[in-house]
Amino acid sequence: MSITVKDFSKALKIEPAALLDRMKAAGLSHTKDSDEVTPQDKQKLLLFLKEKKTSVVSTSDSGVTIKSKGAVTPKKTIEQKSYTDNIEAKRKAAAETLKEHQQKREDQIKEAIKQRQDQEKEAKLKTAQAKKVFVTNRNKPNVDIGTQLSNAAREYSRKEKRFESDGAHQFSKPVEFIKKDIEIPETIFVGELAKLMSLKGGEVVKSLMSLGVMATINDSIDQETAILVTEEIGHNPIPLSTESVEEQIIGNINYTDEPVSRHPVVTVMGHVDHGKTSLLDYIRKAKVADGEAGGITQHIGAYQVKAKDSTITFIDTPGHAAFSAMRARGANTTDIVILVVAANDSVMPQTEEAINHAKAAGVSIVVAVNKIDLADADIDKVKGDLASKDLVPEDWGGSTQVIPVSAHTGEGVDHLLDALILEAEMLELKAHVRGPAQGVCIESELDKFRGAVATLLVQNGTLAHGDIVVCGTTFGKVKNISDAESQKLKTAGPSEAIEVLGLNSVPNAGDLFQVVQSEKEAKEIIEYREIRLKNKKVLKHKDEAIGNLFDSMGSAQKKSLHIVLKTDVAGTSEAISAALREVGNDEAYIKVVSAGVGGISESDVNLALATESIILGFNVRADNAAKKLIEENDMVLNYHSIIYELIDDAKQRLSGLLDPVIKEEIVGNAKVLEVFNSPKFGQVAGCQVVEGSVSRSKPVRVLRDNVVIHQGELDSLRRFKDDVSEVKAGTECGIGIKNYKDIKPGDVIEVFDRKEEQQKL
Repeated sequence: MSITVKDFSKALKIEPAALLDRMKAAGLSHTKDSDEVTPQDKQKLLLFLKEKKTSVVSTSDSGVTIKSKGAVTPKKTIEQKSYTDNIEAKRKAAAETLKEHQQKREDQIKEAIKQRQDQEKEAKLKTAQAKKVFVTNRNKPNVDIGTQLSNAAREYSRKEKRFESDGAHQFSKPVEFIKKDIEIPETIFVGELAKLMSLKGGEVVKSLMSLGVMATINDSIDQETAILVTEEIGHNPIPLSTESVEEQIIGNINYTDEPVSRHPVVTVMGHVDHGKTSLLDYIRKAKVADGEAGGITQHIGAYQVKAKDSTITFIDTPGHAAFSAMRARGANTTDIVILVVAANDSVMPQTEEAINHAKAAGVSIVVAVNKIDLADADIDKVKGDLASKDLVPEDWGGSTQVIPVSAHTGEGVDHLLDALILEAEMLELKAHVRGPAQGVCIESELDKFRGAVATLLVQNGTLAHGDIVVCGTTFGKVKNISDAESQKLKTAGPSEAIEVLGLNSVPNAGDLFQVVQSEKEAKEIIEYREIRLKNKKVLKHKDEAIGNLFDSMGSAQKKSLHIVLKTDVAGTSEAISAALREVGNDEAYIKVVSAGVGGISESDVNLALATESIILGFNVRADNAAKKLIEENDMVLNYHSIIYELIDDAKQRLSGLLDPVIKEEIVGNAKVLEVFNSPKFGQVAGCQVVEGSVSRSKPVRVLRDNVVIHQGELDSLRRFKDDVSEVKAGTECGIGIKNYKDIKPGDVIEVFDRKEEQQKL
């Protein structure tokens, strides 16, 4: 069934122009409202929307959205009401609304069942009436009994036939399709959707398969998929959106004060070893780079620096390729990016990646050309490479501030700070101060003595001791606030990066945090988020399982290396897991069974034992119980403190699982000059070795006109009358080939060798 773009947009409850934009992004050629939409078009659009949903980081779980300049605003338009005004009433109202929608769906299902029962009752009634006619006619006076029976039988037969031909009493699909309004929640089981449409579950499953979705009646599908299949069947889907507990609580946050100026949040980005941490180190007069393993930043660090009359919050991000996700997160929480480029290396791969992250986040870029004190520094080359990336320096007529600096001598650092302050003034950065704090978790770790430790960046409001904080799926009362220098603070305002204790577990780096009024509200939000997260995981797991099924069809079984990973902080765990999943080829891959934060425990070892995994620890150690279990089962446990060494270790172990590659090497060639028959050795070829050497112990091939006509082994190798083991180039010899008597002058005898080599990734 095909419809127009206009009809399709009505079914999806969006404007035709918006639908055309999505279809264009999905690679479809539709440009007008009247263009026809085929089932294949719908399937392609559905696949595009599903890919888009998994690649874009959703902010709906938090109820707030981070603006490009770091400000946080409520997801909905905030009404001018008190934060505590009628919260309980709103929750009850939302619950009642949800209950009404559920009751309506149940009523629709009951109505469909009732219609079928009525049809069955009417059929039974017709049968009873026909039988009654037979009995009545049989008892009538003045009528011959035989005639009565005959007439009654004919009447009964006639009514039965009429009943069978009466379409109103048959349990077949109605000739005329009845279009219904079907309310679709965020997730719905296929069986429930079928009942709402008064269809068998198999029909809905078939429609889903036609759209490229593999699901059974017991599986749940998301709202977009349900809308498409409902519209495909012919009903009118109505997206059902209920106000969540999260939206009720967080959506009613109201800042009554006027926004005031705040200091900028600056992220330092660039290629590995271009001097990002060294530059920041010089600025804040402390040695950070010396404390990083291998001289590479392993975590995101947040520091505040005083510059003249201003304060600047710096976020240092790693430059190694494995930390792409961390760099992206850094760009999304910042106002200005310092792009550090070494004057002797110019623009490198991670430099380009950092530029892309900054542009995607819509933040300003100030370039610091570092290492200008080196002899091979070439600032003009750097400026030219930057211009090719749409970062045209100001002195070249562009708008990008490019500041030459030296992290070693300090040259140009003051000029760089002035450039940052100027950029911040032009951006006119503002935030609310009075009210509950909102912001983002930059980093987190599980400390052995202090428990869950989270590095938070406040973006609106003020965080204070005793506040109840919700961050992702964790919550807790703030017990301690400290800055980058471990100085305890009573409060923290906008643009301040602080370390917080008191959360019940370790949040994920990148999670948004929000202060709520009570633990009850916090638990309600966490419960709602966990349910949504569980539903998403179920759908994702189902999609991945189906994808793996199709990937494995028609191909050999892949070999896999299972890894249980434990790291010191959450951001590193995320980065290493992503890097490990990219290792492999068509024959082998790495599966990260578990990735967590904290020391290696006995439960981690048991998991590795059950899944036949190796254990990798990054800046963590195993406890005594775990060590004992590892030794008893002779398991693999490796510790690392440098990211690329851990990845190389995993690559080598995965390479060891691959089958060796057999390679052939041509050792020598001999040209046949004459052929002799020997009573002792049979047919012998008189040859001259023209290249390499001929060895008696190696296999040979016979080539005629550069085509292989035989492969075997030597029977004899003689030099004059002596048996020899090897004859080198430029020497004549006699060669006998085992079980072969068709050799002719002009043939070439090729000697080769086979070697096994271990595959490398």
